[in-house]
Amino acid sequence: MRRAVWVLVGIAALAVLWVWAPSALVQRQVATVLRARLDATGTVTVRARTTLVGLLRGQVDRLDIDARGARLGDLTADRLTASLQGIAFHRGRDGAVVITSVQSGAAEIRITQGDLERYLRARGVDTPSVTIDATGVTATGGMRAGPILATARLRGQFYAVDERDLYFRVASLDVSGMDVPQPLANTILAVAVKPVASVRTLPMPVRIDRIDSGPGRVTIHARVEVSAP
Repeated sequence: MRRAVWVLVGIAALAVLWVWAPSALVQRQVATVLRARLDATGTVTVRARTTLVGLLRGQVDRLDIDARGARLGDLTADRLTASLQGIAFHRGRDGAVVITSVQSGAAEIRITQGDLERYLRARGVDTPSVTIDATGVTATGGMRAGPILATARLRGQFYAVDERDLYFRVASLDVSGMDVPQPLANTILAVAVKPVASVRTLPMPVRIDRIDSGPGRVTIHARVEVSAP
């Protein structure tokens, strides 16, 4: 009986050494890299599947990521989830895991009304209010032109450029009850020349497939770019 117990203990120790410990090490190091891309209140959860041999070879079978408060350039997204398979990596100068190639993967980024309100507030919009539905985004707030504070109402949709950058297309702009022509609205707001957000800042090669709007949120559906080591 005692021998059988020690055999079980040995098997359990081998399992820890073979699977759990390498996976835990990768999870911790990937999470450390991701936290540098989050805002001050952001959190990240990483699940990895690898073995001791895989770790020594710089290979991970699967990575699942759930990050809150992910920075996408000037905009912070409420949530980023990603699932990657067949990952190759190397160690950076600081010892952190650096992903070099992925066989397949998908990502989803959720932007909420609150995220967009904080974005507008940081750009000087007074008391911004944002609503999102299936047809797009509506934002209202105060805009200053020198000493004058005007009430503006903006409506439009997000779209992707080069599968990496998120721009905003103005459908209508009303300032203190006056309709602003669309070309002029795009010029005033500079939304046609500068992206609102970008997935280029993520620590993995992501390309946007489509953008959906729904009650209270904009969802970016993306694929993790397949690359060879």
